[in-house]
Amino acid sequence: MKKVIAVGDNCVDEYPKLGRHYPTGNCVDFAINLAKYGVETAVVTLTGTDAYGQEIVDVLEKYHVDNSHVYRMEGITGVATMDFVGDNDRTYVGSFAGVFENFDLKEEDFSFIEKYDIVHSVIWGRVNQHLPRIKEMGKEIVYDFATDLDDPEIQKVLPYVDHAFFSYTEDNEFIRSYLKEAQAKGPKVVIATLGEHGSMAYDGREYYLQPALPVKVVNTVGAGDSFISGYTYGLIQGKDVAGCLQTGAETSVKIIAMFDPY
Repeated sequence: MKKVIAVGDNCVDEYPKLGRHYPTGNCVDFAINLAKYGVETAVVTLTGTDAYGQEIVDVLEKYHVDNSHVYRMEGITGVATMDFVGDNDRTYVGSFAGVFENFDLKEEDFSFIEKYDIVHSVIWGRVNQHLPRIKEMGKEIVYDFATDLDDPEIQKVLPYVDHAFFSYTEDNEFIRSYLKEAQAKGPKVVIATLGEHGSMAYDGREYYLQPALPVKVVNTVGAGDSFISGYTYGLIQGKDVAGCLQTGAETSVKIIAMFDPY
């Protein structure tokens, strides 16, 4: 089975009104949800020496994710402060990066990445400048561009990405055109998650639509990260685009039915 490494962010989400928090971050959630499928996974990141930083290390160990390249720096782990809109749709109130703003790859990290088949990162993961080198290693790159479709980094990164993920709201002519233009820049497949409207992918030949699966929503946090995990698991299993979208939807629906993102 192919091995997967996530390189990039970590943080702790705090819900002050609920008195709850959990260790998370795009790369942490992604790796844990894949590990739950039995995939060998690892994370490369930088966290603080505080108690929250230890929680990041511990939760990866709990789910058997290799945390040998989770570095600790004297200081504070990044935090995102969360609230709810309505009953179950989360919103960010504010955040700070903590020591993660100092994150960069070391030469030993490239040697570690070399051992893995699929590399995942995210637009705020502080590794964009290293993607050409990672691509030259022959790695398959899965990348989350998140919600800002106008971010200038997108055009720089697209040529090095194999499976590009964006977050949008619905199926319309704008997003179809956007996916088509993005796919022409280099990715094999470009995917848009559409919230309650499911997801869509374009592979240079046709559009694929995956309806949202029925679920009682508890917390929307982690929906996108888990979808990308499921899609990647589909890749590992050799599924086609439609099959990968289906596995992404099945994985995501399990996560939004619980409070924590894995």
